Amino acid sequence: MIGPVSAGGWGTGLFQELSNPPQGFKSACQMSVEMAQGSGVTAQSLLKDSLKQIANIDRGLQGGNAFLETNPDALREAKARDQERANGHVRGHLHGVPIALKDVFETNDRMQTSAGSKALVGAPATRNAKVVDNLLKAGVVIVGKTNMSELSNFRSESPADGWSSRGGQTLNPHRLGGQVAGSSSGSAVAVAQGHVPLALGLETNGSIISPAAYNGVFGLKTTVGLLSTEGVMTSTRLDAIGTFTRNVCDAAEALNAMTGTNAYTDGLHADALKGKRIGYTPLPELSEEEAKDPAKRADRKHYEKALDVLKDQGAILVPVRPLEEGVADETYERYTEALFAEVKQQLEDYLAGREGLPVKSLSELIAFIKRNQQPGEPDQKLLELINNLETTSEQRDKLWEEILPIFQKTVDDPIKEHKLDAMVSNFLSHNYFFSAAAGYPGLSIPSGMDDEGMPTALYFYGSGNSEATLLSVAYGYELASQAIQKPAFLPGAPFTPAPIGADETVEVCATDA
Repeated sequence: MIGPVSAGGWGTGLFQELSNPPQGFKSACQMSVEMAQGSGVTAQSLLKDSLKQIANIDRGLQGGNAFLETNPDALREAKARDQERANGHVRGHLHGVPIALKDVFETNDRMQTSAGSKALVGAPATRNAKVVDNLLKAGVVIVGKTNMSELSNFRSESPADGWSSRGGQTLNPHRLGGQVAGSSSGSAVAVAQGHVPLALGLETNGSIISPAAYNGVFGLKTTVGLLSTEGVMTSTRLDAIGTFTRNVCDAAEALNAMTGTNAYTDGLHADALKGKRIGYTPLPELSEEEAKDPAKRADRKHYEKALDVLKDQGAILVPVRPLEEGVADETYERYTEALFAEVKQQLEDYLAGREGLPVKSLSELIAFIKRNQQPGEPDQKLLELINNLETTSEQRDKLWEEILPIFQKTVDDPIKEHKLDAMVSNFLSHNYFFSAAAGYPGLSIPSGMDDEGMPTALYFYGSGNSEATLLSVAYGYELASQAIQKPAFLPGAPFTPAPIGADETVEVCATDA
């Protein structure tokens, strides 16, 4: 793998040539069409291209380190999909398409399911997660498992985004020293680097939306309960499955496959924004200090530009009040208590019920990490704090009953009051915290790049089970904006560290999961 190159000239051209084999950055939609045309593109050729990129770029000197492992059975599966196509049997739009999975999705094969932790490396799972089964029925080929913030970022009080003891540090491919975000870091980076057109993630609060935004891809977080989490190593009752893609169409097709419907592509048409009532939060002027930050300047600039794009495409924009208005500080504190108490219970249940793991309880997990911790690795103070909690299940459930309606009202009330179809915000407003805490869906979509080569993002969100509408309005914006960029693998860190989001402040709420 070649080292860092300048932003222009022969070095850039050489790097692009090396890093873009035939399928590089193609969408699942494009792959599907090309396989159907019989022009030499097959499930096997797509898989081989993906594996080549992983070996030469992701695991190279300048790559993002997105993958924990590749699937030793993938070529056999790709051959089977090609044989089915030759026999006239095409399972669906995703037939033969290579995808990746966050390391919390169980697969009944030779790969591990470890949440990035060496402590959970043992016998592979004996079943597929239900959503994995649904995707396999649709014909996908699983390339591998992706790196993540270890234990869904519930290990250290200082969030170690993109780091795990099993996989090391995942990097942002746009700027290698930039924020990669977590905990679904590897899935976002795998798609950003063009190695796969689709990867699955899991989110409690921010773990799909934040990595998608910082790594410049599309991130869809679904409504809690829309997709079964059976066979998924979840942390709380608010965990929801989602996708990383490079366009809206692939996200919609994946959701179709996982739900067994065609409901999520119906609204993808050129005039999708016409007449849609979209709420937005006006932004205050940047302070003199904030204006020095390239990320904050670009976030504001591209948000204002996006509002113009939405209006030009026929949307009706309606100003709404900030979501945090009326949410008391104690609500965040109770949210944190309920969240951490549930993490403890779900971890205990998973470890006790999963066969073949070297640890069978949270105490054993903590002891394993302590025995094997290497110098410089993150601590496990958050995990220890969670283990020492004495909140009962009755107290925890009562907390959820009290706080969930509060967060749901932050989204539902303006939608009902103004008869909105959806709402939109800039990413750095962190409105994704409120919709995730409500159990509601959201979608991060690229809006541009800042002056230092880091992506900016727009965030669409709405009430529960509004995925079809969100995908429709995001599709309209995508067609008009075309803001997504390929990564440049720039060296160094940006102007300032990424700002701490609401979901990353332990005193307010939990870390990303």
